[in-house]
Amino acid sequence: MNKYIKILTLCIICALFFTVKSCKNPDFSTNDMENERLQDPLTRSGELSWDYPVKPGMEFWNSLETEEERITAIQVPESILAKLSPEEVIGLCITFPSFGHFTAWDTPQDGFNVMLSRYNILRYLLSCEDAGGSLIAAYKDANLYGFKTLPYSNEFWSLKLLYIELLLSQKQILQSLTPDQKLELITEARSKYFEKFNNENFASLPEMLFSLRIMASILDVEEYPELITSPNREAIARFINSGWWLDKELPIEEIGKMIDNYVYNRNLIQ
Repeated sequence: MNKYIKILTLCIICALFFTVKSCKNPDFSTNDMENERLQDPLTRSGELSWDYPVKPGMEFWNSLETEEERITAIQVPESILAKLSPEEVIGLCITFPSFGHFTAWDTPQDGFNVMLSRYNILRYLLSCEDAGGSLIAAYKDANLYGFKTLPYSNEFWSLKLLYIELLLSQKQILQSLTPDQKLELITEARSKYFEKFNNENFASLPEMLFSLRIMASILDVEEYPELITSPNREAIARFINSGWWLDKELPIEEIGKMIDNYVYNRNLIQ
């Protein structure tokens, strides 16, 4: 069966089971692109005062002959990386020109791992201890049509939203969050999940899995007892680790109940 048809079936099933610090500066081995715009990277409003000098579609981009040249062309200069605040890291991740490259691989996480090996801004994101809160804020500013207030481009939005959710599902990001931030994120991802199900541009595609993965990954990093003792632990772990439906029967109903219980219990503590 075509995997997208399988995912459509999964997405329909999914909706039935839910109740209605500062940045470190690692030593990156990248070549600085010397240009005339090495200013303060971003304003606090999110507006870019430094931008990637080369983007797909530009004449210079089209003149690049090898993948290595294209990778080098969109590295962030180390002189810029050294200045970045957590908010600025998020801005440069959101506006990253090749954000959609994760779709070229077997699973979303496979694709992200390749991107991580190639692009220094993504490695820098995962080393930035305070970036999680800023990434959650950007996620909350987004709806299914684009950012509501942030001044970033909404071009190719359905793909960009998945990319942001892929960033949020990374274990390094989730482990850096406070308990309150994890509750905030799982609540927002749950909301996005239902919004997608009720939106014709999302409900028939595998996008819902990206929201679901954020929630399941939070349970994982929290070592949630219901998840640890689940008889389906291995299947859920494969989904969390890959971001994809690798098992014939992913226990969506069970994951949904765990998420509902987690949110309910955390709200009782608040």
